[in-house]
Amino acid sequence: MIFSGLWTYEAYAGAAYEEREEIVSSYTQYGSYTYTAPVTKSNPLYTTGTVLEMGKPAYFFAVSPTVDVSFTYHLKATDSANISVKRETVIVATSKEVAEEEGKEDIIFWQKEFPLKSKRTVDIENDEPITETFSINVSEIQSMVKGVQDQLKYPQGVTVEIITRVNCEGQVNGKYVNNTKDFAIPLVMGSSYYQMPEELEFNESTALYKKIRVQKDSSLSSIKKPLPIFLLSIIFVGTILSCRKMKKTEPLYIEKLEIEQRRSPFKEFVSKGKLPENISSLIRVEISSLQELVDAAVDMNERVIYDAETGVYFIIHSGIIYVFLENSKEKTNAS
Repeated sequence: MIFSGLWTYEAYAGAAYEEREEIVSSYTQYGSYTYTAPVTKSNPLYTTGTVLEMGKPAYFFAVSPTVDVSFTYHLKATDSANISVKRETVIVATSKEVAEEEGKEDIIFWQKEFPLKSKRTVDIENDEPITETFSINVSEIQSMVKGVQDQLKYPQGVTVEIITRVNCEGQVNGKYVNNTKDFAIPLVMGSSYYQMPEELEFNESTALYKKIRVQKDSSLSSIKKPLPIFLLSIIFVGTILSCRKMKKTEPLYIEKLEIEQRRSPFKEFVSKGKLPENISSLIRVEISSLQELVDAAVDMNERVIYDAETGVYFIIHSGIIYVFLENSKEKTNAS
């Protein structure tokens, strides 16, 4: 009982630890684009000077070949930020073959960058936005890309992106950071029109973790095994002590209690039954303990039967009866 009590206490209250990851610093970079396309050429659809907003299915070269773009960037840290932000906008044209198998990288045949706006540097603090504007002539971009294709004599499809490359360097949450991120607008060009998406908001979070050692919470699941043994011990000892105190407990009753305690671990392997009438025709093998009889039953894929009248545990397999007689009285009855 003392052993099972200590086991239960240690299982519930004993110190158990585990490793966890905890965020010690994090920041998020935000970038967003807006654009408009002014009507600069005479056409049957719009009056010259009309400004076409974002979200149209297509913009025509013959109507509005130029796009006015505004890009806004800010960095939001959990604590503080004091950084130098360098921005550069380029047009990137790429000819590639899409990988047929998932997980493999596309094969790039050629890639060309066309500078659009030179590098500019601005110092900002935490969550302070900066905005810059620029214009792109989509007709000129189309001509530049076609010029590369003509010189390479490779007219296959090309993907074009307007990319603002942002490098931030400085102190973020008290730590030095040097990070570069590209914010891209896909630009789809047909023979007479071009397309740009309406949703152009991007963000990327960066976190720094550290491993910490924390104590696990005690739970009832940790004492599933020791608790039943401890409770059974209390019941058994309490029964013995109360019976002795009342001086009404006979030695035979105490013996039965002890036997019952020894049997309890094997209850799930034992079924109640009766010895067969043809027991005399079976070869008889006596087993020295209930544990060994249960082990034999498992090996033979049989079940242990307990005859309550005779107090005999037995299994029958291939014309042989294996028996366990727990005490001399049981042996006498079984005989």
